[in-house]
Amino acid sequence: MQLKLKPIALTGFMGSGKSTVGKALARRLGWKFIDLDASIVQRYGKSIPEIFASGEAAFREAEFQTLEALIREEKEPVVIALGGGCITHSPSRELILGKCTSIYLHASLDCIRRRIGDSDSNRPLFSNADKLYAEREPIYQLAEISVETDETPVYEIVDRIVKILEVD
Repeated sequence: MQLKLKPIALTGFMGSGKSTVGKALARRLGWKFIDLDASIVQRYGKSIPEIFASGEAAFREAEFQTLEALIREEKEPVVIALGGGCITHSPSRELILGKCTSIYLHASLDCIRRRIGDSDSNRPLFSNADKLYAEREPIYQLAEISVETDETPVYEIVDRIVKILEVD
């Protein structure tokens, strides 16, 4: 019987590199990569802004339901790129911290702005970035592992994570 390895859940502010690093990390480990936002879109048949139009609470519940199903149903080792606010939702946070190896990809707000600009129609909450960043930062720090991503090449970030996890 093969033991199921804990999923790796990448958290951090929008634009911190979760999807980019997640794909590279999964490739390096030979694991499957899942972008939670893409899974939500597939599950509900609507874009993130369309789901968000029903309110943030409805979106967070959809996000939680999708994450819970992924963790329960996934049979192979997986790296999951979470949405930027996923870990701020209490039920999702409990699931992430209890069932996953959580990794916070930390990027400064200045770096994030350089990466994604000051507005993005696919990121409904970015217009309040300063306030949101300050509110979320302490929650992101609850992750088991924290890795700096400012101005760091993806391969170096992946190397750091692999070394911390001692899996290579």
